[in-house]
Amino acid sequence: MSDALIQIRDLKKSYWLDEREIEVLRGLELDIHEGERISITGASGSGKSTFLHVLGTLDTPSAGQILFKGEDVFHYNSSGLAAFRNRTIGFCFQFHHLMPEFSALENVMMPALIQRRSNSEAEESARRMLDKVGLSHRVDHRPGELSGGEQQRVAIARAVVLQPKLLLADEPTGNLDEKSASGIHALLDEMSAETGLTIVLVTHSSKLAEHMPRRLVMEQGRLVESK
Repeated sequence: MSDALIQIRDLKKSYWLDEREIEVLRGLELDIHEGERISITGASGSGKSTFLHVLGTLDTPSAGQILFKGEDVFHYNSSGLAAFRNRTIGFCFQFHHLMPEFSALENVMMPALIQRRSNSEAEESARRMLDKVGLSHRVDHRPGELSGGEQQRVAIARAVVLQPKLLLADEPTGNLDEKSASGIHALLDEMSAETGLTIVLVTHSSKLAEHMPRRLVMEQGRLVESK
């Protein structure tokens, strides 16, 4: 029995276009251990984002398994899968998807409120996480009043406020200048070291990819270790 946090076995994903099958993921095999920080690079259209969406259970595979602590997550019904995703996985994307009408604090509170935690508990967790990402002085500011780097820090705080086991990030520094991007790199390092957070990150940035201890490349629908 593997001691991996996540075991991916013969994972496949296809789409149909005009009665023609388009194979995107072609039998992926991968073990991910708790606390690992992994980057995934590859050409545009190689399947990186598709893989991240399937790994995050936002999309279903055409075949294969994703085992989390030995349990096949796609055996859950839709409500069970949503509950698993909410308590286990955090998401951070290139476009932060913050709600512009709400403050930084209210944005970070949202996952806890969706989980029906009390308003006071949600606020306490959100304030603590915003302090962790260096934004305790910006809690009442709306996204439009924050810099790009600050907005992405709010998005990361929101992604990890419920202390998930796994953070999935898709081009998290794609819209940031070099200084802001370096700050995000350092923040992810710190969170992983302090909490054992497992990070799988898709990027076109060779600098960010090289910063991660384990580097994978998506080639022809399969993941290979970077040389």
